[in-house]
Amino acid sequence: MVSKEYLNENDKVLIVDDFLANGNACLGLIDIVKQAKGEVLGISCGVEKTYQGGYQKLVDLGYKVHSLARIEDMGDDFIKFVK
Repeated sequence: MVSKEYLNENDKVLIVDDFLANGNACLGLIDIVKQAKGEVLGISCGVEKTYQGGYQKLVDLGYKVHSLARIEDMGDDFIKFVK
């Protein structure tokens, strides 16, 4: 929830998320910005789990998405990063 006094039609927003998995947190934030009639300029995340599809979902909706680290696969005892 964001108060109308803090987000309005004049705002341009960069969404920053810690982990991007299936994209639902970002979609919720996009919805809040749209309700306020603001504009989402892009999305940045610290770690992206590429195998969960959130990146592609957001890109397909027309958003620019940038990640600091991209994980291709992971298990109990390993993490494989995208090269």
